[in-house]
Amino acid sequence: MSSIQDYMIHRFIKERNGKTTLEEIIKALSKSEEDKQLITEKIRMMERFGMLTVKGNTVAIK
Repeated sequence: MSSIQDYMIHRFIKERNGKTTLEEIIKALSKSEEDKQLITEKIRMMERFGMLTVKGNTVAIK
């Protein structure tokens, strides 16, 4: 089971008024190189499902 869950990413963004950068998310939630890759993949998946919007380096809640 992964150490990073979707709700953790969503909560982190929500705490920052619904908008943040990918680097801030990675810096706050990752502990290893594997976590960085997992966070990036989860953000892409959440974008495909319409939960997030990613423009350049900015990640926002829809």
